[in-house]
Amino acid sequence: MGNLNKTKTVKVNHFMGRFSLSIKTIVGGILTIVFPLITQAQQRAEYPELNEYRKWEFVAGPVLYNRATLTPQFGNYTFKNKPILGFNAGFVYDFHPDAKWSFITGLYCAIEPVYNVQFTLKEIDIYDYFGGDYTDHVKMYSILSFSFPLLLRLNIQLGNRTFISFLTGFKAMYFPSGDAEMTYAITSQDLSETREVFGLKLESPENSIQGSFILGSGFSYAMDKVLLKTNLIYVMNFQNTMSGEYQFANLLTSPDTRGYYNLSGNYLGLLFSVSLKKGKKK
Repeated sequence: MGNLNKTKTVKVNHFMGRFSLSIKTIVGGILTIVFPLITQAQQRAEYPELNEYRKWEFVAGPVLYNRATLTPQFGNYTFKNKPILGFNAGFVYDFHPDAKWSFITGLYCAIEPVYNVQFTLKEIDIYDYFGGDYTDHVKMYSILSFSFPLLLRLNIQLGNRTFISFLTGFKAMYFPSGDAEMTYAITSQDLSETREVFGLKLESPENSIQGSFILGSGFSYAMDKVLLKTNLIYVMNFQNTMSGEYQFANLLTSPDTRGYYNLSGNYLGLLFSVSLKKGKKK
């Protein structure tokens, strides 16, 4: 096989002043929206058995991010974008767990993806000793993001211990502005020549606070000591989490290729949560 070099760099720039201002704005907006809704929420316990559990829930589970989309500018080369597996973890607070309607907020953290691509270099564009087309796969994640959900929840009882729920709402995500670059190079057999043949140059939006819409459903089971929940959610961002350009160049025969790369950050998540039972009052 040939000598292959891959170089990947990530640069993240923090804007703490803007972050502080944005958090104040978001918290103020959440309180303005949530407070009157909470005061109007149903105070009667439709499901008194759920009042035995704490309002705090610990949440964790896998998520699957949508494929990035490509928009060619010129050239005939392309590559495959694959879905990217991720993971969410955090906690939420249910204001009225024993009511049919309630409001939920909290904090999620996640490792944001950058790319997950598979590309093939044609035999005519690489050195002879490769012995045919060459395929490789590269994947990269960025730093942690933090999300603050604001959800409306409908809970419906199925049995003595089982419930189904439906969720909808919004979340604000703090994802620091930054950029990422990846270059892929091939080297001749005698090491006399190196060609950078494929590259990605991407960046996240300038605004560190991004919004998204959430839709989902769930199932919960009340046990003796814990309340277990499983939620299937879909998150749709209002803007792409990563955008930029891709390029194939310096190939032996084919002309250069360039195009745009956009990763929406939308994902399907399967989240599991646990709420502990309240201690007995003495």
